[in-house]
Amino acid sequence: KVAQRTHEVRSTLMQLEDAHRRLHDSSRRDGLTGLYNRTHFHENFELLLKQSRDAGQPVSLLMIDLDHFKSINDKYGHAERDAAVLATAARIRRALCRSDFLARLAGAEFVVISANVGSAFDAVKLGERLTVWLGISLPDDEWTQPIRASIGVTVLPDHGTDANSLMHAADQAMYRAKALPVDDSIRVVQANDSTRTPTTKPGTASNVFNLAAQGRKSQIGTP
Repeated sequence: KVAQRTHEVRSTLMQLEDAHRRLHDSSRRDGLTGLYNRTHFHENFELLLKQSRDAGQPVSLLMIDLDHFKSINDKYGHAERDAAVLATAARIRRALCRSDFLARLAGAEFVVISANVGSAFDAVKLGERLTVWLGISLPDDEWTQPIRASIGVTVLPDHGTDANSLMHAADQAMYRAKALPVDDSIRVVQANDSTRTPTTKPGTASNVFNLAAQGRKSQIGTP
């Protein structure tokens, strides 16, 4: 009887521990996509920044915001809007390395943290790869149309040395991407370099460069 009772107690404790783990994990996840949520992103970002600073290695932050998200909701309804969000999450995942971190911050806003970059140029190329994958429908997508997004790119230490400064720079860069003309360009904008003084006033020179793919372009710095 003692052995049986001991077994029952251990079994109950294991069930409680499992329930606690699942509850803890669910508190870090977005309910729709299953991606990490804003709270866990902030916790993880602080840790990654510390590790990168200690190792002297760059880490990139990409803010991704879907274009015309409200019009999708207004035209197709909540179900199609959710399908577009799920398709976005799946397509971004496909473009990332296994060690990259992806979270959903809000309705149409996602964030990527990647330590698989050696420079700001590499981070911009990652953003460009994301825009390509967002246009490709996957077999399980309920939303099969291309998805267009604006992406702001920052890199530690070029654009800031702490979470707040990098987030602010990425957010500003993302809004500059949204302000680009509606054409066939890849809407990826790199934040201004906070570690150097600009040699020209904003807007006095073009900072758009052409990519190998015809008709695509990205933007560096201030429009």
